[in-house]
Amino acid sequence: MNKIQNTKDLAYYNNAILLSKLINVEVAQAKVDQAQCANLELMQTLIIDILFYVNNLQTHFANSKIKNSKLRELRNECLLKVNELTEEIEWIEKNQI
Repeated sequence: MNKIQNTKDLAYYNNAILLSKLINVEVAQAKVDQAQCANLELMQTLIIDILFYVNNLQTHFANSKIKNSKLRELRNECLLKVNELTEEIEWIEKNQI
């Protein structure tokens, strides 16, 4: 992960925290007006759902990058083995009596 992505992630999390705090303040202040309070509580629930969904996507993306890296490493090891075996076959064919 590069610095730009880290900065964007940090900004995302800071914005999410700020939004959650603002909604919590509004919910606390809206206890008198039940309709407004219900709407804010629904908004609070929806924001939490969105944040967890995005976090889940980020986790799956990070896991996919790790799996891709491991698969590339395995592919490279296999290619090296193929090259070694090809050289061995060529040597055997060349030195056969």
